[in-house]
Amino acid sequence: MVYGPYTTDIPAGEHTAFFDMIIDNNTADNNLIVTVDVRDNTTGQVLASRDIHRQDWSYTSNYERFYLPFTNPAVGHELEFRVYWYGAAYTKVDKVGSLTESREDEEVLFTTLKGLVNRTQPRIYTHDNPVKNEEGKYNWLNSLGLGYADVSDNWTLLSKYASEIDGIVVYDDAVPDTINLATTIASLNDGIVAPPSLVNKLTSAPYNLPILDDLRGDYANKLEVYQDLYDNYWPTLPHRMIVGLRPELKGFLRDYAMATGTAVIWLNPAVPAEDALLRDFFADMPYGSGVYMGWWPDEPVGVGTASEYGVSTIASDFSSNLTVFGGTPRTVNVKPVPNKPPLEDKIYVSLILSDGDNLQYLEHRFKKIWDSPNRGAVPLGWTVSPAMLDAMPGVLNHLYDTATANDALIAGPSGVGYTYPNYWSNQTYLDNYTALSGDYMDRAGLRVMTIWNTITGPTNNNVGESFAANAPGLLGMTAQGGGGGNVTIFGNSLPSQALNATYCYSYETLELEIGNAVAGWDGTSPRFVSIQANPWDVGYQDFVDVVDHYNSNSNIVFVRPDTYFQLMREHYNLPIDPSAAASNS
Repeated sequence: MVYGPYTTDIPAGEHTAFFDMIIDNNTADNNLIVTVDVRDNTTGQVLASRDIHRQDWSYTSNYERFYLPFTNPAVGHELEFRVYWYGAAYTKVDKVGSLTESREDEEVLFTTLKGLVNRTQPRIYTHDNPVKNEEGKYNWLNSLGLGYADVSDNWTLLSKYASEIDGIVVYDDAVPDTINLATTIASLNDGIVAPPSLVNKLTSAPYNLPILDDLRGDYANKLEVYQDLYDNYWPTLPHRMIVGLRPELKGFLRDYAMATGTAVIWLNPAVPAEDALLRDFFADMPYGSGVYMGWWPDEPVGVGTASEYGVSTIASDFSSNLTVFGGTPRTVNVKPVPNKPPLEDKIYVSLILSDGDNLQYLEHRFKKIWDSPNRGAVPLGWTVSPAMLDAMPGVLNHLYDTATANDALIAGPSGVGYTYPNYWSNQTYLDNYTALSGDYMDRAGLRVMTIWNTITGPTNNNVGESFAANAPGLLGMTAQGGGGGNVTIFGNSLPSQALNATYCYSYETLELEIGNAVAGWDGTSPRFVSIQANPWDVGYQDFVDVVDHYNSNSNIVFVRPDTYFQLMREHYNLPIDPSAAASNS
């Protein structure tokens, strides 16, 4: 799957290769999926190798990092980072590369410094992490009009902001989860997190930072770490938000946890003892407005468990600069929905790009597609998160400023956060959540949303009725599962349609799924076809090509998702603009 890049600039000595890979199923069996290795192409010697089996993945549908230590024999040798795939599962590779231990140690130090410093105003922005930074080093900074100056040596930042740093909190390499507790403690005490390898340097001149807390030797395992966090720190922390972050991720979202002063945990609800402790945290959070930021060891189990407590998930573990984006101006200049064309006996097709609920995708991948030179050539629904109003308001405003008439921003699952609404057992709390989501979507200008109840579950009637009653600005909803193309009207006011196809992964699948959905149409009434594609495999040109493919058929009309639901509403004799109807009632 991967070979090369024959890099020659890695110094001689000890290093760690990383491989970011995704798998679609991590429980079916424990077959060998890939072998990764580091090879010296100059000599032909394999320097290190590792077999990775299905169950080595902690979760599905999101990239996970695998490490491989190796020794580079000499500087200047051509090194390859290779991935051999055995064909036993759907697997993709994102980024591969090499880290030195000192670089990773510095990452946690400067990420927590960034969180501390940016707590009052954005002053540090990072772009040097080798993973997920597809947006380019300066792309967002330039797009948002943020001035910047490159720092040649990160260590100068410690001196520059010395007056704001009260000391260091040292984590224990032997118990990796102590890095999460150290992040929480440092946030509470205006400190920064220090790896053991840098303690001597940080406590000596010119930094002379005192040790606020040293966690080395205090805990035997992760459960002890998080039990102590729950017993002795959680009571004084804000309960509306909690951060779920793998200890191996020493950077990324960790700055946001520092800046907001929230608890940082990594508990797997599929493990009984961890599940019990996780539920203790959730039980203390406000039902209906609690937020879990980060990600899960297992998506459906994690999101489902949180949903039972009225806690929604905001995927964001690889978000790098929310402490900058969250500090940009809050004004969002929403563009109105354009006038719809006359309803005819045609086949109306809506194309949607998935994953917009994921803040890290919005930061690192979205803009690469958004900046396509021919964007605007075809109507497309771009899913985004209503939580951008808090976490990335400037980015949301930029999207509206640069949107064409064919670009429609719509909400990803399932409202203000990713949750399974069917799991909410208390109707009052559910109503509060749908009202909160309705408010966020109104202010973000999002008139269409997607509902998820696991990957394939239909939307329960009480859930649809709640959105109809409490989010009157919605034109319509798509459902991830429950019968492709079927339309349900909730509350006699809100149409909801199960997507005809989900996660199309190529031009060919787009063409095939549209062809299947339009087949058999008799021409006597409109037909509505909604097709979703994933942004990791499908590019903007694929949408352009598939629209071009069907342009010869005058009975097929491609429209924006909001226009699509306006046409559907007219067909079902519903108000074309429900928010206007609600305000006039």
